[in-house]
Amino acid sequence: MSAFVPFLILVAPAAVPALVVLAVRLRGAVRDGGAPAAMRAALRNGVRRPVRRWLLAVGVGAGLVTAGAEWAYLAVVSGGPREGFDVVLLALVLGLFGAVGCAAVACLGAVAVTRARGFGAGTVVGLFVLGAVAGGVAAAYLPVRAAYLAEPGGFPVVANLADGDLLVPFDAFLLALAWCVPWPILTAALAARPATATPRDVWQLLLDLATASLPANRATWGAALRAELAAVDAPAERRGFAVGGAWAALRTGWLAGAWAWALGVAAVVAAGSFTASRWSLAHGQGGILGFWLTFPGAVLLGVALAAAWRHRSFGSGLRTGMMSGAAAFVAVLVVAVPEAVVWASRRAGYLSTGDAVPPTWQSAVLDVLRPEFLLTMLTVWAVGMAGGAALGTALGRLRRPPTGP
Repeated sequence: MSAFVPFLILVAPAAVPALVVLAVRLRGAVRDGGAPAAMRAALRNGVRRPVRRWLLAVGVGAGLVTAGAEWAYLAVVSGGPREGFDVVLLALVLGLFGAVGCAAVACLGAVAVTRARGFGAGTVVGLFVLGAVAGGVAAAYLPVRAAYLAEPGGFPVVANLADGDLLVPFDAFLLALAWCVPWPILTAALAARPATATPRDVWQLLLDLATASLPANRATWGAALRAELAAVDAPAERRGFAVGGAWAALRTGWLAGAWAWALGVAAVVAAGSFTASRWSLAHGQGGILGFWLTFPGAVLLGVALAAAWRHRSFGSGLRTGMMSGAAAFVAVLVVAVPEAVVWASRRAGYLSTGDAVPPTWQSAVLDVLRPEFLLTMLTVWAVGMAGGAALGTALGRLRRPPTGP
């Protein structure tokens, strides 16, 4: 159980500001004396047409994709592990990416409905999208899970999975959906604005989203962009101005001190990776893949939180975290390649997992460059960065209200 603690530290922060948002909204509704009516209105507006059709489509689509993924997974994994390629781990990573994609779809739905029908309806839609995904996946997956539990011998046997569960990638996907739950709430809160100010068209929505979380010193510029777009009437001109403004906002939203953060993170991650490698080598503790997943992720969570807290901006925290994440990725590889050679020369096993002994130093180096390992690292790091940016934004705005919308 203790092995899950570092991962929970990376996953949990997003839930904190989401709970705060819900508590504040409910307190406001109670103070106004209309909490039950507000909740009923949110539910009614969140499921009325055309949302119901889209929710049904999401559920059916999730079931069909799951059925296809199960068939492909069982067909490929039956051949056992490929040379230098772990099919089960790759499927696990793809499942985590799929969960992130589901969170993105839920957030888009929450934004669209929030702009038109308010925060409550947007939150309901976002959560219902995740529920539709979970329902569709469960409908396709649970019969396969029941068959596996009833007769494991009828399923492929994977040599390097030992006593592990063959279907663990699908279980991990369903668990990862729990991480997705706070994000529609946070997105709806960021997108919420007075009901009389519904977006004029998709181009206004695009520019609003691109400029919604700029650093404090750029918020006035973002407001000026939105005001200028409001004065443009020709459709072609509105499209060009919105796309150009959104691109400018994304390009200029980087903070001047982000490079300093990135260099600091690179130094810390490199030193930590080297120390973990030599300590594990000296004490026979196996590889350091777990360290690569958790330690840089925790550092990036802290960096994103600090940047978002200082500038009261989710975008600032996420951009700083992304730049620091790129630096951490380079630092891991710079340390891992020579350390893999050291482990191979001492016949201590592969640097990543510590199992077996690489036949050549080239095999040892290629092991740390395996795409499933790298994708796993980046996915876990992204979870930490997003959660840190969300928590930092919430704390920063409690400290001092943001400038501009």
